[in-house]
Amino acid sequence: MNTPTKSAQLSDRRRRLGASRETMAAGLGLPVDTVKAIEDGTAADQQHDHYDAWLGRIEAWPADMRARQFLVAGKGGRFDGDDPQ
Repeated sequence: MNTPTKSAQLSDRRRRLGASRETMAAGLGLPVDTVKAIEDGTAADQQHDHYDAWLGRIEAWPADMRARQFLVAGKGGRFDGDDPQ
């Protein structure tokens, strides 16, 4: 179940990666409000799980690939690669 504590861990992971909510939203093709709801623990479990899976995928990327992906997303593009779910 999606809880505020579990969701707070997602925002901590995102911050450690150096990504803003806006970057994550663009990279995943989601509205920023949806990313905020996921991180606040008010989103549906499916959205939470999808975001969690993407964070895991991004954490596994080499630093240079992560930087390129965040740059693209920062300009409104989507993350490359297959959806992890």
